Amino acid sequence: MFPILTEHFELKLTDLKYSLRSYLEHDPGIDPALVMVNLDDYSKEKSGYDLWPYPNYAETIEKINAGGPTSLGLDIVFTISIDTSGWTRLLAAIGDSYVTVNPYIVEFGDGKQTLDTHKHKGILKELSYDELPHIKPGLVQHIVDLPYKTKQPFQEISAGLGFANIEPDADGILRRLPVVGEINGMLVPHFFLRLISEHLDYNLKNIEVVSNRLMILHNFPSENGNQDLKIPLDGQGNMLINYLGNNKIQNLIKMGKFISIPAWEIIGSRKPLELEGKSVLFGDTSMPAKDFSITPIDGQLTNPLIYVIAMSNILEGSFIYPASTFTPLILVLILFMALGFSAVKTDVLKFGLISAGLLIGYIILNFSAFIYFGRLVPILWVILPLITACGFMLIYLVYQSQVTMGVLEGSLQSYLSPHLMDKIKNDPDMLKLGGERKRITVLFSDIAGFTSFTDKADPAEVQSVLEEYFSEMTSIVFANKGIVDKYMGDGILAFFENPPDGVTSAQAAIKSAVAMQEKAGELDKKYQGQNRFPFSVYVGIATGYAKVGNIGPPEKVDYTVIGSVVNKASRLDGPGDPGDILMDEDTYFFVKDDYEIEDFGSHELKGFEKLVQIYKLKAGVSA
Repeated sequence: MFPILTEHFELKLTDLKYSLRSYLEHDPGIDPALVMVNLDDYSKEKSGYDLWPYPNYAETIEKINAGGPTSLGLDIVFTISIDTSGWTRLLAAIGDSYVTVNPYIVEFGDGKQTLDTHKHKGILKELSYDELPHIKPGLVQHIVDLPYKTKQPFQEISAGLGFANIEPDADGILRRLPVVGEINGMLVPHFFLRLISEHLDYNLKNIEVVSNRLMILHNFPSENGNQDLKIPLDGQGNMLINYLGNNKIQNLIKMGKFISIPAWEIIGSRKPLELEGKSVLFGDTSMPAKDFSITPIDGQLTNPLIYVIAMSNILEGSFIYPASTFTPLILVLILFMALGFSAVKTDVLKFGLISAGLLIGYIILNFSAFIYFGRLVPILWVILPLITACGFMLIYLVYQSQVTMGVLEGSLQSYLSPHLMDKIKNDPDMLKLGGERKRITVLFSDIAGFTSFTDKADPAEVQSVLEEYFSEMTSIVFANKGIVDKYMGDGILAFFENPPDGVTSAQAAIKSAVAMQEKAGELDKKYQGQNRFPFSVYVGIATGYAKVGNIGPPEKVDYTVIGSVVNKASRLDGPGDPGDILMDEDTYFFVKDDYEIEDFGSHELKGFEKLVQIYKLKAGVSA
């Protein structure tokens, strides 16, 4: 599936899905029970401190406590500094809230490593108070160290602890959070999940990680009572963040549906905010703190805001559902079958159109599934094998069509002259029924005395003579761009058309007739040496207008000619002698300057009321 090559571009396509969904205003919302208190640039500027002193933190927390929140998340790791003034007040403020959740930072590693329980016994003791469930190793990320954590006094007075790790994807964009982790077989919650549990008074021991793709919060509180809430995971124990665009966030703030307030305004307020039933997250969102991440939409967001979005995803049950490992494979197989069926049932052009339709249709459905249903299905892992298959199938179909065309062309060459084949290739409309009135020259030749020969000769000998005669004479007609209309017993009916820019049919017919008589002389010498009958042919040539084209009923169509000029050519051999080349007056007009021709007189021809003027080409004489 080429994951190394496609991972980067697949992630960018995922970001495009987020952006398109935001543009179409199908973003999720933020749960109204969530509130942000921001230690932002405004608060630091107004206070006059870039590094806030403990009394400021303490006063902010006291004002929040006065509002009566259900939980308070402090996205700040407090450590003892040189300036300890206000330390006692801060501890008291956190202790008085009874609902404060503090963060710590972990290090993920190999599942074979274990956490040093003696080194971290203090925080492990605090975590054990939550009666966290056991988890099978390998389902979520394994924690091997706790490098950053608040001091022990803060741990002891906290309502709970949660790790606050942020892990961007390979391209530096944050799309997922490790919702839970594992310490020596014990499940531990992320900071935002621990804050939710405090907010809802939810017992964390009801969490079950079914697999690396599914986590269930059993008996999770909702509007319809306690129910099991299924959280989809990405195969590595992470929850994909269902982001919303910054424009929607600002609109929610303006409409009062999401409270996001600077810490300085909390301190300056004479009366506390109404925070009953609400979960508050207090974090440093100022630029110097650099506590932000790059997101798929709108660039950077502060990490505290990202935690709030993740909390809202769980509270609202609004998730991104990543596809299972087998989903791309199943889709590829289904599309392969569709391609295979179309390849068998259609021609190259239709197959190309169907293939393009399948590719475009899959992309549209893929984006729609994400935008409207939150289903994240890979695009490239399906499209690339499909494009490869389409390419191979198209090459194969083109090859097969060329082979078929070659076989067909080879077969048609037995029925059509090369000149006619070229004309059909250049102008396929010639295959339509109907004819066109054209000036042409018709040539008719037959063998002298052939009837008496057939009465005496063996049928196999007759066939041998005819095959050689037809082959030699037809080659001559083809060489002069003529068309053999039909074989009539021992006769050959051929005609010659004129190019768009001139009248050359008569010259081509005469040239063919001369070559045919020369070939007849060669055959006569050959046959007399075999004690066969004397071989000679009559040739008659007439020029005039005829209907030329595909003529006949749909069941049997011939590219042929119809007109009196055809009958005239077939009758001209009557007055002449074997070896003669006779022509009508119209033919004579076009070739008189190129050959020595004698007047053969006017003759009565069958089917013609008037006498027909005939001319005779002197044998072996040309201009």
